[in-house]
Amino acid sequence: MRKKFAAILVSVLAFTGFTFASAPAAQAADYGCSGSLIDSYSVRTNGGTGTKYGTLNLYYSSANGGTNCASVVDTYFGSSVKKYMQVYIYRCTSGTNAGQYCDYDQSDNDTGDFYSYAGPASVTGAASRCIMVFGRIDHPSSGSVATASTLATHCG
Repeated sequence: MRKKFAAILVSVLAFTGFTFASAPAAQAADYGCSGSLIDSYSVRTNGGTGTKYGTLNLYYSSANGGTNCASVVDTYFGSSVKKYMQVYIYRCTSGTNAGQYCDYDQSDNDTGDFYSYAGPASVTGAASRCIMVFGRIDHPSSGSVATASTLATHCG
């Protein structure tokens, strides 16, 4: 009887177009960015040598002439603690080489008090350009600051 009921239920759901949606786990993993994760950087205090507060994630998609997207994710305090966070991304001007500080012609950011992450921040038309990224997480009570940043990287 149970098998018959289950078969009828599946048939009715299929006929009506109803489907069971899975939890948005993939959405949480990309923090609002589409594409593939291409790099990540530790967000640390003391100029990169201290306590790790989180990760600055960088994604790439071929959409819109190449889209780079970034988010900074708290991995230290937990999602129940609100703290100041920043993520910036810059598309370098043509002719910039990897490892250089660059002038930029497009940028985006997300800054504010967040529980889990800041972002997404993205630039388009980046298929043949370098990008720079920056992330910051502030300690919610001590004033200590953790950062991660790059020079020109992931050049076309």
